Order: sequence, then C-alpha cells, then structure tokens
Amino acid sequence: MNDLKVIVMTDLDGTLLDHATFQYEDVKSFMTELLDSGIRIILNSSKTQTELEYFCNGFGRKLPFISENGAAIHNPESLFDSSANGPNFCQNFGKPVSELMRIWSNNISTGLREQCLFLDETERSVQASCLGLTGESLDRAMTRDYSKPFVFKGTDSEFKALQKKANEFQLSVLRGGRVCNLSALHDKATSLPAIRDFTHSRSDEVVIIGVGDSDNDLSMLEAADVACVIPRKNQAPLMVEKNKTCKRVIYASQVAPLGWQEAVEGAIAFLKTEYRGHNG
Repeated sequence: MNDLKVIVMTDLDGTLLDHATFQYEDVKSFMTELLDSGIRIILNSSKTQTELEYFCNGFGRKLPFISENGAAIHNPESLFDSSANGPNFCQNFGKPVSELMRIWSNNISTGLREQCLFLDETERSVQASCLGLTGESLDRAMTRDYSKPFVFKGTDSEFKALQKKANEFQLSVLRGGRVCNLSALHDKATSLPAIRDFTHSRSDEVVIIGVGDSDNDLSMLEAADVACVIPRKNQAPLMVEKNKTCKRVIYASQVAPLGWQEAVEGAIAFLKTEYRGHNG
C-alpha cells in the first residue's frame, strides 16, 4: 500500500478509551506502530480543542484532530509529517459561541429558552455533576469555542420543537448521554470531504477507516471507506449500513480499548486484500 494514504479517524470515549476509566494504555504501542508505518490517526470527538491537545500531550504525538463534533479541523499538516511542531493550523466549520447565542436569543422563543440551563451559567458543582468531571478536566471540557452544553428541563415534545426551530436558523440541538449541546449545523462527517481533498492532493489514493461506538459517530462511519464498530457494554452494537462510500463494516468483539486494536487490524487486513494491486 505504498501509494495509498490510510487514515484512521477515531472517536475517543468508549471507542479508543475505556468507557469507565478512559484508559488506553493497552493499545498505545499499537498506535505508535501505525504512525511509524505511515498510517495516520485523526481524533474526531465532541471534546474541545483544549481536551484534545491534552490527550495528544499525554500520547506524545501532535495528532490532527477534529473538535466539538465536526466544528474544526486542527493540525492537518501532521497527516504528512507526524513530527510537525509548527503552528496549529485550523479550518473552521462551526460558528463561534457568541454568534450561536446571538441567533439563539433573537429567534428561539422565551418559553423554549427557559427550558434550557446552559452549564456555563451554573455553579461549578452543577457542571461537575452533569459532565462527570472535576478539577482541570472540567476546565478543559468547559473551554468551548463552537458549542454550548445545556440541560433541557422540558418534555420530549418541547425538545423536538426546539430542534425544529433551531434548524430553521442553521443551529443544531443534540441530546447526548449526559447533556444536550447547541452548535451550528455540523457533525462528525462534515470535515471528511475537506480531509479527502487535502490528502488526495499529496497521495494517489486516500482511504479512511472510521472507528466509533455510538449514534453520534454514525455519520462519520457511513462516510468512511471502512467502518469499525466498537461494542458497548450491555447495549446492542451500533448498526452501520454499507453504501457507495463505505465498502466494509467490521464489528469488534471486545470493548475499548482492545476492541479498537482488533477492529483496526481487521480493517488494515481488508485493505491489504482490497488494494493488493498497490503493493506492487
């Protein structure tokens, strides 16, 4: 696969990181082996830029990453030079928080807005309880550029009404496992065309392996060439359908982090067969 650029695009929590402990020590050496072999890793997460930079510091490599559910690509130049230490280039797809709130205040009814408790307007203890984080970890999670987490206090029908109204004004309201989020209209698949274009200009062919575990990862997985699904404890696995782009779906038998390595190894084995003509 010498003339094939392979990118592993991965979610973090529950996919690469253990759902409960957030550890991934068991697959760190495998990640390093991938990078040293020329395969690149892009983090694609709902986490903030600050959180993802902290992860990269702990890993010891300046990885490219996509923050806040597709809002911005950071450091894409390291797709070609994993030792790149220059300034962090960023391509934005989201709206700044100030712009989000201007649209929100001017167009969402008072009744619906009153059902939303934005975390940055609450006591720190409330933030910690809602996000399950404390100390510096909580600080990093609350340092947001393109989204606003909130707790919704209304009914399901009111939430659907909020989503519909927000979409009318190019805003997105998503409900996650712990909190809801207000952002512009982007998701984890938004940046894939830009990454393909950026990479294709320097490589004969680009193949993206997407790795995820939850509904929030579905758009990314369906837009990847190979989708890797990591199982969730006590839940049915996410179902991904093959399509014109996604040629193979691989289901890991283990949860994160070992399931991550299992699935990525399976994807690479598939590519070596599918793209055997590239091996000369």
